[in-house]
Amino acid sequence: MTTRNQRKFSRSAVNVTALLTLDGNDPVDVEVVDVSMSGIFVHSDLKPEAGESCHVSILMGHYQHELPIEAEAQVVRVSDAGIAIRFTQLYLDRVPALKQLIVEHSEDPEQAKVEFTQKGGWIFTP
Repeated sequence: MTTRNQRKFSRSAVNVTALLTLDGNDPVDVEVVDVSMSGIFVHSDLKPEAGESCHVSILMGHYQHELPIEAEAQVVRVSDAGIAIRFTQLYLDRVPALKQLIVEHSEDPEQAKVEFTQKGGWIFTP
């Protein structure tokens, strides 16, 4: 049986840290495996439920915490490999930083730019 790729956006492999805050819990460090314009996939020992709301801070900048990409999000699926998280609300002032992160780490930077442009600068439809 083959699995159809339902992704709307290209994913870029990255090696950055994020803080994942599940509803009612303290933030936990997670390793971001890849990022797209609609969400991230992280390695973590956490096992949240699919559909659970969360907050994500992708740590950027020389001192990591100086320029986080902040987003409200939702857990899409959980596996032994990690957690798939979909952005539901991204702070607009951080959209350029997310675009830069994706384009810089993309296997096809031009395609990543096209995907961003096709959405008119807004990266997802909640």
